[in-house]
Amino acid sequence: MRLAGALAALMAIVVGMTGCGGEHRDADQRTRTPAVTDIVREAAEFGGIVIPQGVTVLDARSERGIDTLYQLALSTDQQGLTLLLTASKFSAQLNKVYRVTETTIAGPPLDTSPSILQADDVYRNPDGQSVHRVVTVDERDPSNRYVHIQLYDT
Repeated sequence: MRLAGALAALMAIVVGMTGCGGEHRDADQRTRTPAVTDIVREAAEFGGIVIPQGVTVLDARSERGIDTLYQLALSTDQQGLTLLLTASKFSAQLNKVYRVTETTIAGPPLDTSPSILQADDVYRNPDGQSVHRVVTVDERDPSNRYVHIQLYDT
């Protein structure tokens, strides 16, 4: 009988601790998630990226902790890619690579690409931070380019 009473008390404590109350942290986190347009704007300010007209943003993500990371996935043609790199004052030349470690957040997987170009540089933003910029270009066919940009301040 004592054991049944102890189990009932333990169950009451466990149920009380699991939170049957009205506070739902998951819902709060969802409402605070920035929109893709906000992330693109923040990434542009952070890493000096200028996205010209005609370049489509497929997705954008950010992570903040000790370091900051922005990931952008874009779709464009060769002219849009050239405008993007020029307007963003990207200093490094794109070179053909055969394997990349970066993962995509949108667009086709890089391991199915017939041709991949990549370059990286360091940009000093208005706050004086050095921002590493990695641009990976999936040359899917003669007219389509999927551009994957990573910006981080490690």
